[in-house]
Amino acid sequence: MKKFDGKGLALAAAALGILCLLACLPGPSAQGVLEGLKSCAFQVIPALFPFFVVTGLILESPLAEWLGLALCPVTRLGLGIRQRRAATVLLLCWLGGFAVAASAISRAFRQGVLDRRQAMLLLVGGVGSGPAFVVNTVGLLMLDSAPLGICLLGAMLTANVCTALVFRLVLALFSRKTSRSSSCTIEPAPVGEPAGLVGAIQSAVHSMLVVCGFVVFFRFLCEAAAQALSLDAAGFYALCAGLEVTSGCAAGAALSSCAAMACCAALSVQSLSVFLQVRALLCPELPLWPLAAARPLHLGLSLCFFRLLLRWLPGVADVVSTLAPRVICRTRTAPDAALVLFAFCCLVLFRLERSTRRIGRGMRHGTRRD
Repeated sequence: MKKFDGKGLALAAAALGILCLLACLPGPSAQGVLEGLKSCAFQVIPALFPFFVVTGLILESPLAEWLGLALCPVTRLGLGIRQRRAATVLLLCWLGGFAVAASAISRAFRQGVLDRRQAMLLLVGGVGSGPAFVVNTVGLLMLDSAPLGICLLGAMLTANVCTALVFRLVLALFSRKTSRSSSCTIEPAPVGEPAGLVGAIQSAVHSMLVVCGFVVFFRFLCEAAAQALSLDAAGFYALCAGLEVTSGCAAGAALSSCAAMACCAALSVQSLSVFLQVRALLCPELPLWPLAAARPLHLGLSLCFFRLLLRWLPGVADVVSTLAPRVICRTRTAPDAALVLFAFCCLVLFRLERSTRRIGRGMRHGTRRD
């Protein structure tokens, strides 16, 4: 007789619960799926798809050597990673958000730029929500204050760096075990994989489908579970923050007493959906437990840093206490897509200039020989 382990029983129970939600609450379930599709069409795809493409192109181009020079003190002195490309990977992680971070770290690990230990450090210090989502969506649209969004972003990034520094010290205490487990784990990119723009777009399409699938599923799960449990505002926030970060921030912004702090906590925890998306986009050789183990520390640090930033910006504290009880998002986040398109145009112009110079040099050599 076949024995079922605890994980299998938990998955079976979860499947039965989701099936009951679909059968008993078809209306909220369909509404959640529609909301997830709208979020993918109007927010997720315009913001992330160009970033996925640009990330692949940058990591294969000479830009990877110097684009992140401003973050070299963080990677070289703080994290002990001497490769200059690691600073570019960290910059792409901070600009693109958690999905781009998982894709960029995996690509750098496959290329041999990072070993297992360094990839784990960048995973702890790089995974988080992007500035477009934190400043525009959470700060400006949900909390009705761009300075609040800037404070949230500063608190998240500072907590990322401090958490990665602490995690480096923890790894140093177990350096022998880490060195044994991380030896011979770097694998080159698969032979025959398309490179350049073709490979970047193929990889971006696959990553985009994975992200959209998780967004639609967890948006449906939030709507159906909230309708079934009949939760109050605080319970609804706890449910959404644990399942999906966007819904968690929206539910936290509706808490008039502690809206900004609730959004900060939701951004720090990142939700189950984010963890599963990172696991799906991360290469199998890299573990996810460092990111999960670091979140409690990240939560405490981000709340402390956010309070400090609020004290330094006295005009923001008044906004926090006068937020509306209901938040309605009326605009879309377009500046992030414009930034990505601008970076993509710069990269194309850079490559065109190099090819033009090579053609000119070849013509000169040909005329000299003649």
